[in-house]
Amino acid sequence: MKKKLIAGAASLAMLAGLLTATSASAATIRLPKSPMNACVIQNGIYCIESVTIATGSGQKIPLTYVPSGAEVPAKKTPVDFFAPVAQIKGGKVIDNNWWMSQYQRDVLASGKYVMQDLSSLFGTANHPEQGAKFDPKTKTYDINKPLDFYSYPMDCWNNATKSSTKSTFGACYKGSVAFVLDNEVKFFFFYPTAADAAKQIANFTGVTFIDLAELSATQQRPVWGTTYDAATKTFKATEGIIIPIWVTRDALVNGWAVAGTPAAVPADPAAAATTTTPTTESATAEATELAATAPLAPEPGVAVGTPAEAGRTLVGRWTHPDWQGLNLGALGYDGLYVEARTPNEFVSSMLFVDVLPTLTGADKKTNLAGQVGNKAYAVSLDSDIVITVKVRVGEMQTGVTVAVGTDIVVKQEPGGEYNAISITGTPVTVPLAKNVKDCEGEEGVSKANVRQFQMIAMAANDDNSGFGVEGTSGGMYVGSNGVCGLSTPVWSEADKAFTWRAAAPHFAPDGVTVNKGFYKAVIPTADAALLWGMTNPNDAASALEISLTTEEGGTAAFLKNISVKNGRIIIDVSGFEYSRPKLKIGIKKGYKPAAKILNKTTITCVKGKAVKKITAVKPACPAGYKKK
Repeated sequence: MKKKLIAGAASLAMLAGLLTATSASAATIRLPKSPMNACVIQNGIYCIESVTIATGSGQKIPLTYVPSGAEVPAKKTPVDFFAPVAQIKGGKVIDNNWWMSQYQRDVLASGKYVMQDLSSLFGTANHPEQGAKFDPKTKTYDINKPLDFYSYPMDCWNNATKSSTKSTFGACYKGSVAFVLDNEVKFFFFYPTAADAAKQIANFTGVTFIDLAELSATQQRPVWGTTYDAATKTFKATEGIIIPIWVTRDALVNGWAVAGTPAAVPADPAAAATTTTPTTESATAEATELAATAPLAPEPGVAVGTPAEAGRTLVGRWTHPDWQGLNLGALGYDGLYVEARTPNEFVSSMLFVDVLPTLTGADKKTNLAGQVGNKAYAVSLDSDIVITVKVRVGEMQTGVTVAVGTDIVVKQEPGGEYNAISITGTPVTVPLAKNVKDCEGEEGVSKANVRQFQMIAMAANDDNSGFGVEGTSGGMYVGSNGVCGLSTPVWSEADKAFTWRAAAPHFAPDGVTVNKGFYKAVIPTADAALLWGMTNPNDAASALEISLTTEEGGTAAFLKNISVKNGRIIIDVSGFEYSRPKLKIGIKKGYKPAAKILNKTTITCVKGKAVKKITAVKPACPAGYKKK
């Protein structure tokens, strides 16, 4: 039986069932039918744990939950101040962009520290802790690291392969250098090998470190190789500052202020109280100067961009104290409301998640940020943000996922008392229909085109429900923006093919522009073996074919791609016209499975000091490189 998603007046309505399989660890899943609270409001096994957004530049911004009617927490005082140091040797700059905390810069810039090579103590019970006191007579420390410290799990970075692998602290590092000031261990640097640690001590010997915090405030840094005048504490030549992406990305998460950014220079409240009233002439000059140097970001609390109208009331929002200052309010909303519950009162093992924009008035009450004159429909979410929502789901284990968004990733996170899932993706424009008839034929006009982010996940371990082909893994993912008639792939045993629909009104609200759509399906290769006998997943790109048919008047022009990655067949179809295209994927006639799976292997190629890793079915080194 084919299952569909039917769109209501303002948003995605619910579906009844999708492809999945009941797992061995079956249970009766009873997810809440009313919206879950934030865990900070009502802690339990069913609640919304966190919401994070990432901007188009990759900056991660953790959001805070604020109940309707409550004040947004004040902007926190930064816990640290990150700025670069310059390394001076022989009176010249040999490094100009080494960023670190205030604490570390104070130690290095003092010039009184002592470096200690602790590689011989690393991995033993004699390696000191940060803050330990050093006894020069006995050469010992009063506080040492516990042995279980070395078993701490971590992502270990390999500079040769430029990739991370799961490891432990003791396996990842073998070299250790302590910076000691006044016989106190201030901090460490750890290295992959003891030789690396010894080399770094040699490199730092004879180096003077200069704190560049003040120079960075002018958004400048010294030019590499320029001279430094210790008497005047100036550099002969400077250039524009470059803030590493990792510093900007982690600043909000870790509570740092960052040198060279407006947020790093808070206003002095005392200055306003002692300022004299300027003359007209001086005030005009000052205003001109301020206008030329004003930051591009809007003032906090000032909404810019597309206006919004208060829609239905909401119980709260996820936001940030500096929402406007971070340029998150450009589309007229001031936070996000996350609705997590079952799709309707008749099912209990499906999780529906909807992310909506919010608008808060002077009374601090939270409402849906609706379109002006059409407030039942939300304003569009920002197309450049990546949203991550983490929800506690009790015993539920996710199976098939249906999403309205792009590049959706759903991760199961098992825990002790409950499981949690995190949903990450980007909003996508959805043509919303006033009624189902608007999704039929080539005359339907969408009531509104709204950029949305939604997801429905089916439980794979519920013993009261089961959908689709028995024996499939349940790990299928479906994504589209055609929610008026979105179905999961329906299997035909006779044709050995999947067919599905993704419907929407033919025209945009202007009645002229034709709505276009996309459909993405991810099928585990184990399921492909069961359904098509495709034991070699590398056959998928050549063995599977996609066809698309539309209703009369529509075009069948579209882009298609089939790829295989990480044990999954990924099917991308985009650019087709709505209203009700029918897509089909099946095995090509005459397909013969490969005799054996063509496994990829990796080789190492070297050219002088350059190293490259080549992964392919038949890897070969590039010209000029030799296999190691």
